[in-house]
This record gives sequence, structure tokens and C-alpha cells, in this order.
Amino acid sequence: MKRKYIYILIVAVLVFVLGFVLFGCNSKKENKTNKCIPKLELSGKEVVSLSLGNSYKEEGFKASCGKKDISDKVKVTSNVDYVNAGNYETVYTVSYNGIKAVSKRYIKVSGTPIYKDSYDNIDNTMHGWWSGNKKDHTRPAGGADINELKKYNAYFMGPNEKVLYLTFDEGGNDTYVKEIVDVLNSNNVKATFFLCGQYILDNKELIKKMADTGHSVGNHTDNHYSMPTLATRENFNKYLAEVQMIEDSYRDITGKELDKVYRDPRGEWSYRDLQIMKDMGYKSYFYSADYMDFGGDVSKEYALNELMKRYHNGAIYLMHPKNKGNYEALDTFIKEMKKLGFRFDLVKNI
Repeated sequence: MKRKYIYILIVAVLVFVLGFVLFGCNSKKENKTNKCIPKLELSGKEVVSLSLGNSYKEEGFKASCGKKDISDKVKVTSNVDYVNAGNYETVYTVSYNGIKAVSKRYIKVSGTPIYKDSYDNIDNTMHGWWSGNKKDHTRPAGGADINELKKYNAYFMGPNEKVLYLTFDEGGNDTYVKEIVDVLNSNNVKATFFLCGQYILDNKELIKKMADTGHSVGNHTDNHYSMPTLATRENFNKYLAEVQMIEDSYRDITGKELDKVYRDPRGEWSYRDLQIMKDMGYKSYFYSADYMDFGGDVSKEYALNELMKRYHNGAIYLMHPKNKGNYEALDTFIKEMKKLGFRFDLVKNI
């Protein structure tokens, strides 16, 4: 009988110990899993469109961790410029229990820019671009100081890396753009095409194909005018029309927004011209590698030889697709550059 009670007592002790262990572990696990994770929710729209000159009125946000309101711990940072067209973002961040939550609101500022009084204080002297491209594969100095140009979001060369940027300027319909696009696609290479208005309107299917296959269409103005001559208070509406016609046509054809990349026609530019384009949300791109390919056609061999002479780290190539030699040399040139360890990219990524 005593032995029976001893067994019962042992079982009870074991049950108690086991229960204590399980309860204690579950409690610790529960305490661990109950460590709340912060949540951050925005009120109103996540994507906001504004006209130039109008500011965004904060629609609010709420941060919580479990039932605890921690909205007062949210930090808000924004890069929105309400007087210059562009795509911006406001970032909301909250940290709690060592865990961070982040939300973003995207602000698109657009509309018709106005001629600013400050433009009159910016030099409008017309310059012709000179690439200064060399034939020893060193990086050229270019037609203006590279750091000065950066103030205007203008570039003539990419970083000092083994990357090349193919750009094509086209103003008329006598061209090999279609064939060039096919060569690029067969080599899985993307390029930037600076196009004028009539070419875009006359080649809608090709423009769609370029957009669908990842090429970048840049703004080369509607009529290929010398833009510094229009960068004045008196001619400002004409200046805007030259730029906006390309944007509108591309949007109508593709349903997409034009990449905000620009090249001055004829290589004629001014610092005021660059500033206006910057205020319209554009980056301007000159070039660091070119040759006389805009006259009559040259042979494939001659074109390839000229292209191969001029490669250098970060080179932005200017090519004219009306030249048959460029088209015929392009496939070989791409393959040779890849063998040398170069990759190809779009100028918008500079």
C-alpha cells in the first residue's frame, strides 16, 4: 500500500515538474513572440501629382506597435522641389524595439514652367560641343569642365569604369534605326536614341518596339533648332513647345512617359539652356567619342576602325544612324568591346 502511494507521489511530482517546464518554456516563447513589430500606414494617396508651384499638404500617417500608438516617433524626410518638374519622394521611418518600418509617398511635380528672372543672370552664349575624343583610349577633357556641367545635370562621359554608352541622333527618315535596333536586340544591348518630332510621328510601330525592348528614347526637340536662340524671355514658349511636343508624342504612341534625357541639336548649347532643361526635370548628355559620320556613307571597315580607335572608360558614343557604315559595323563593334571586358548601359543611368 505504501509502495502504491509512493508511485502516485512520484507521478505527481513528475507531472508538476513537466508542467512547470512546459509552462515556463511556453511563457518565454510567448514573451518572445509578443515582442511587437511596428507598423506604419499612410493616409491619403501614395502617389501624388502636383502642378508646378503648388506644395503638398501632408495627409497624415499612423504608426503603431501592437495597441501602442508610436506616431510621434515617425521621422519624415523629403526631397520634393515644388518649383522644378520631376519625380520626388517623401520617406517616413519609425523604429521601435530595434525594428524599423518604412513607407514612401511619391510626388510628381509637372506643368508648364515659367521663365524665371534668374535665367537672365545665366550666360546664354552659344557654344559648339567638342568631344576632344582621343585615339589612345584615355578619357578626354571634353568641351567643358565636367564638374561645372554636373551643376546643370549635364554629362559627356560616364564613370571611369569599363562601360560604354551608345547614343544615336536622328532627325530625318532616311535612316537605319530599325536595323540598328535589331542588331542591338540580338546582342542584348540597350541604347539611347535622341529623336526629333517628325521621325517619332512617322515611325510609331518602331517607337513602340524600342520602348518594349528597353531602349531609351531621348528628347532631341521637335524641329532641331538651335535651342540657345530660344532660351530667352521672348522666345520661351517656342522653347517649351520644342521640348513638350516630343514628350506628348511619345506618350500618345507608347502610353509611357519619355525618359528625361536630352541632347541639344547641332551640338549647340548654353549654360542657360542647360539650366532650363534641368528645371524641366531633364539631364543633358553630350558625348566623348565621335567621328565624321554625318555626311555621306562610309564603309563598314572604315566605320569599325573609327569606332575602335575611340573607346575609353565611360565613353558616350555619338553615332548617326543615317550612316550605313555605322549600322554594318555595329554588331562587330559590340562583340569586340565585350571581348575586351566592356559592358553597355543607358545614359540615363549615369
